[in-house]
Amino acid sequence: MCGIAGILGAREPGPMLARMLSAMVHRGPDNEGIWQAPGIALGHRRLSIVDLSPAGNQPMRNDDGDTILVCNGEIYNAPALAERQRARGARFHSRSDNEVLLHGYRQEGLAAFPTVNGMFAAAIWDTERRRLVLARDRLGIKPLYVREHKGLVLFASEIKAILAAMPEDLTIDPTGLGQYLAFENCFEGRGLLAGIEMVQPGEIRVFDADGGRQRTRFWSLAFAGEPDAGAVAATDEGLADRFVREAGGAVHRHLMSDVPVAAYLSAGFDSTTVAHFAAGEGPLRTFTGSFGAGGWYDEAGGAAEVAAAIGSRHETVTIDAGDFAAHFDAVVAALDEPRMGPGAFSQYVVARRAASDVKVILTGHGGDEFFSGYPVFKIAELKRRMTRNPLAAAALLASFRASEWPHLGYFLLRSLAGGETRHGLPVLFDKAARRRLMGGEDPGEAPDAALARMTAGEDDPYRRLMAIYVGAYLPGLFMVEDKISMAHSLESRTPLCDNDLVDFALSIAPDRKLAGGVLKAIPKRAMRGRLPEGLYRMPKRGFPTPLARWFRGELRSFVEARLLDPEAPVRRLLAAPAVDALTRRYLAPREPRHRILDELPTRRIWALLSLDSWLRGLEGSYGIRLGS
Repeated sequence: MCGIAGILGAREPGPMLARMLSAMVHRGPDNEGIWQAPGIALGHRRLSIVDLSPAGNQPMRNDDGDTILVCNGEIYNAPALAERQRARGARFHSRSDNEVLLHGYRQEGLAAFPTVNGMFAAAIWDTERRRLVLARDRLGIKPLYVREHKGLVLFASEIKAILAAMPEDLTIDPTGLGQYLAFENCFEGRGLLAGIEMVQPGEIRVFDADGGRQRTRFWSLAFAGEPDAGAVAATDEGLADRFVREAGGAVHRHLMSDVPVAAYLSAGFDSTTVAHFAAGEGPLRTFTGSFGAGGWYDEAGGAAEVAAAIGSRHETVTIDAGDFAAHFDAVVAALDEPRMGPGAFSQYVVARRAASDVKVILTGHGGDEFFSGYPVFKIAELKRRMTRNPLAAAALLASFRASEWPHLGYFLLRSLAGGETRHGLPVLFDKAARRRLMGGEDPGEAPDAALARMTAGEDDPYRRLMAIYVGAYLPGLFMVEDKISMAHSLESRTPLCDNDLVDFALSIAPDRKLAGGVLKAIPKRAMRGRLPEGLYRMPKRGFPTPLARWFRGELRSFVEARLLDPEAPVRRLLAAPAVDALTRRYLAPREPRHRILDELPTRRIWALLSLDSWLRGLEGSYGIRLGS
C-alpha cells in the first residue's frame, strides 16, 4: 500500500512532485522514490508490506527501461500472473506483487489490467508511445485523482497532493455539491472541487504527450443468467458450501504479506466471517470499537464472543464524545473531502489504535452489497416479485422483521411516489431542503441524474439496485476506508471483494440470496456452526455512533460554535438562514425521539459540520476560500 503521484507536461516537475509526495508521507513512510524524464515525472511513497527489501521500492522499470510503474495496492493473484509472464520471457527483480503490472503491461498492453485480482491504482509511463496510462481496480478500492490544468496533467492518490502542487483556480463543482447534499456522496468521478476528478472503477485513462486522450472501461457489472432462474443451479446448501470455499480462498489470498495482518471485528457477519477464516491460518489480532453506551450502540459483547470462538488476540477500543471533539477535523482532512456519513469518525479512532501495532488490517466491506445484506435489497426483490409473482411477493412481505419495516416505509412508499429515493439510496436533503440551503434550484445537474445513467436500459428492480450500490455506494465506502486507514499508515484489505467471490455472488439469483426472506441468507447459512449462535439473534447495525446523544449533550457547544458562528465557512457557501434554522431546530429541547426518526436529522448535522470543517481546512492549509 502506498501513495503515488505524477506530472505530465511540466518542464521542471521536480519541485511540484516533491510537494505532492510530501503531502502523502502518511501513505508511505518507509521510502520515497522519484523518476523523471523530459516532460514527465512519477513519484511513489512506500508502505512496505510485500518484499521489505529495497528491491520492492518504486518507481519500477523493466530491463529495457521503456516502461516505468508506480502503483498503490496489492495484487492477490500475482504468483499466477508472474508464472505466466516468466514463461513469456519476463525477468523479475523483486518479490513485490506490484511488479506483475510492469511486465503485464509490457507483454499485453492495456489488456493486462482485466487479468488482475486485487486492489490497485497504477500509473505507467510508456516511453515508446510517449503516453501516461492510469488504471484503477475494477471496484474502485484504491483511489486515484486527476487534474488537467494549464497544459499539465497531475495525478495522485489523494486530493491534498494535487492541492499542494497546484491550489490555484479552484471552485466548487455545483453538481458535486448537489450530489453531496442529496446523497452525502459524489458519483461518476466527481467531487466537490471542479476540475479534480477520480479515475472511475475499472477504468483506464491514457494521456498522450501530444495531447491525445482515451478512456476505456475494462470491467463493468454483469450478471450471469436470468434473475428468475439463477445461473447457479444449486441447492441452498450447495451455495453455502461454495461460499465457504470462495470466502476461505479469498481470505487466504488477502493474507499475502511479509508483516503481521490483523482484522476489524464487529458483531456483524461480514467482519466475523473474514476474521474466522483468517484466524484459521495463524495467530490473529482483532480490533473493535465501543462507545460504552450499551444497547444499540454496543457491539463489543458480540465481537468479544466471536474473538473467543476463533481464538484471536482481541482488543476493544473505547470511543467517547471527547474523541470526536479531538479528532473530527483530522477525520475530515484525512478524507480530502466529506463523504458517506459519520462512520468515518469511529473508523478513524479504531484504525489509529490498530496502526500502533500492525500495518495491515482486513475489513468486511462488500458482503452487504454482493450478498444482499441491506433491507433495501429485500425491497427491490419485493418490487420485482410484485410484477411477476404476486403470491411470492406476499410471502416475502410477510417475512419482513420489525426492524425492516421502517426501511420498507421509507424506500417503497416514497419511491412509488417518485423522487430521488426511487434509486434505493437514502436522501439526506430533499429537493425542497436543497433549495433552501442553496438559495434556489440545484445549480448543476440534478443529483440523481448520474444514478439514472447507471441504470439506463435495466428494467429489473434488483439489478438496478445492484448497479447503484456497486457503481456508486460501494466506491464511496472504499474511498472512506482507504483514506481513514492510510491516514495512520495502515493498509486495509477487503477479502469479500475478491474477484472470484464477487463473480460467484453475481451468478446467484436474488431469490436465493434472500431465501426465506433472510438478508444475506447464503453467508448466514454457510457460517452457521462456524460462528457463535448469538450473532444470529442480533440486529443489523453497521457500527452506529451515538451522535444524536452527543450533539444534544456533551457536544452541543461544539455544534453551536461551528454552525451558528456568523463567520462559519459553511454559512458562506450555503444560505446562512437555512443553516441557522436547521441547526436550531435540531438542538431545540424536545421529548426523546426514537433512534430511527433521529437518524436522518443527525446525519444532516454531521454533513454540515463536515462541509464546514472541509472549507476551514482548504482556507487554512492552501489559502483556498470558497463561497460568496
